[in-house]
Amino acid sequence: MKRSLLTVAMGGVGLLYAGSAAAHDFFLVPERFVGTSGQPLIVHATSSSDFPGLNVASPPTRVAEVRAVVGGRPAAVKVREKGAKSLLLAVSSDTPGMGVVTLQTIWGESSWKPDMVDTYLEEHPFKAEEVAAVRGVLPQGATLQVRSRRLAKTLVCVRVCTPPTTAAAGLEVEFVPEFDAAGTSPARVQLLRNGRSLAAHPVTVRTAYGKRQNVVTDNEGWVRLPAAISGPVMLVAATLDPPTEPGGLFTTNNASLTFEADRSRAAD
Repeated sequence: MKRSLLTVAMGGVGLLYAGSAAAHDFFLVPERFVGTSGQPLIVHATSSSDFPGLNVASPPTRVAEVRAVVGGRPAAVKVREKGAKSLLLAVSSDTPGMGVVTLQTIWGESSWKPDMVDTYLEEHPFKAEEVAAVRGVLPQGATLQVRSRRLAKTLVCVRVCTPPTTAAAGLEVEFVPEFDAAGTSPARVQLLRNGRSLAAHPVTVRTAYGKRQNVVTDNEGWVRLPAAISGPVMLVAATLDPPTEPGGLFTTNNASLTFEADRSRAAD
């Protein structure tokens, strides 16, 4: 994990299979995945369909919580100004090691007209059962009302990339990586909701500029990453819950994880 996002070359994705419609995903991506002590590491919060390219910046008022832990210790993270294509976060730590930076947005509401409902459902990696529930509850020709938030997470390094003993951040929905011995990038990732694994759940894996594939978690919520994958990687998952009362809103949690995959990882 030594290269800049601007110079990294992307590898193939091996056993993954092709996905469907592209969406603007919300994610965190650092200017460099490896920073140095004494200087803040800049992380961009953005929405884009062209990962790792930046596109749309959210205003600071949309941020509910931002946190960082480096080398197992809390790190300072400051929300800076809104740029043209991203919201800037500055992470500072005197502790060397791998860090986990998370951003949780406030809840927002959106309305999807009848002719856009299918597009919305196809753009996100929802389970087939969740989509079927929407179609079963939503009257034909009705507008889909959604309450949603973004739960973004990125792995960064300060001086060295010693993996943490745990990378769980306590988000409602999150990806938690696991590392091979002496590995500096995840070998596999587990999808959790409130600390419990999400089995047979769709996950979108994105590499550079348009490469987008879908996988499904195993019975324990794990996704193993093919050894061929390298460079910046993003995993995306989403949950969709029906209204808790008649006329209520559907609720979605949109989770993402970004990191730099190392070519030196062992093959499966």
